[in-house]
Amino acid sequence: MSDDETLRKRTLSIVDAYQFLMAQQRWDEWIALWAEDGSLEFPFAPAPRPKIYVGRTAILNYMREAAGSFVIESVASRHVHPMLDPQTVCGEMTIKGRLRATGAPYDQQYVVFFEIVTGQIQRYREYWNPLIALAAYGGVEAWLASTRHAGEQA
Repeated sequence: MSDDETLRKRTLSIVDAYQFLMAQQRWDEWIALWAEDGSLEFPFAPAPRPKIYVGRTAILNYMREAAGSFVIESVASRHVHPMLDPQTVCGEMTIKGRLRATGAPYDQQYVVFFEIVTGQIQRYREYWNPLIALAAYGGVEAWLASTRHAGEQA
């Protein structure tokens, strides 16, 4: 097996572990997949929501809070696309779920990019439709008031 094949296999294994552990909410194991200075990025997050969380503590605080706000009832589709760089993956996922607080539907599509460095997640970028979240919460003010934005960074 070539070096690129070995890296690609390890990268895909990390992506699978990320999704499995997150679904199980096994946060201690999940955060161990991340580099100490890794970044979790939401490029299209509407203001004043943070667009980036840096470091394990900020990432874990955010994810624990965010994951507790909705229930994923099913993963309708999931596709993983290895990139030319064997340490980079693009993933697509569609979930069916509901908002825990209101019971409103939360059916969301995601496009995500993982960048793995030395066997850990260095950078994760997630693209999703904030309009779906706004509708589920009942508007911008309700959405912004729904969370303390744990681990916020400018």
